[in-house]
Amino acid sequence: MKIDFHVHTNISSDSLINVADLAKKSKKLSVIPAITDHNSVAANSKMKSFNVPFIPGEEIATDRGDLTALFVNEPIARKTPFAEALDLIHEQGAISYLPHMFDKTRYGAIPTEKEASKIDIIEIFNSRCHSEVYNSRAKTFAQKHKILSAVGSDSHFLFEFGTTYATLPDFDLDSPKQLLKSLKAAKFTTKKAPLYVRGTTSLVKLKRKLLG
Repeated sequence: MKIDFHVHTNISSDSLINVADLAKKSKKLSVIPAITDHNSVAANSKMKSFNVPFIPGEEIATDRGDLTALFVNEPIARKTPFAEALDLIHEQGAISYLPHMFDKTRYGAIPTEKEASKIDIIEIFNSRCHSEVYNSRAKTFAQKHKILSAVGSDSHFLFEFGTTYATLPDFDLDSPKQLLKSLKAAKFTTKKAPLYVRGTTSLVKLKRKLLG
């Protein structure tokens, strides 16, 4: 089972990935996307209509940086305090996933020692982290605190999807607990995104904002 733990659709203001196109490519490549749109779970219901496996999620802009909820059903509001967001994720029976935590060019969040105990997964490779230092520090943090690791493409354009993913033993995709158990035996396939994608993403966001 292959999973990309960090994928955006055009529900995110800076992404151009159509849900239908994502579903089609996911089926073709047999890579399961975790849909992690910014502060929204709206794409999850759309994805269900295509009858392809996926993990419903949300990338929450907390008061201290980004925090992803996997298997979340109800959205968690933007600017929610980081510690509170962790509790709200677990109250839904969902999984807390910390993306690009040391990336100084984005809104990474570094948990306190107490908060670290509530993090289920740390993203140790994000395809859009162009300084390997950021990914390396995340991996070191995960190892130090004995937190499970995963990888994500952080796709905002369809061509990015399918290049970075974790290969896990098969498990019940409706079970967050089984995912965590299976992730212990995961192997990672990773590829850095082209340098231009971050700048292009910013232009997409600006254009969509101007066009309303």
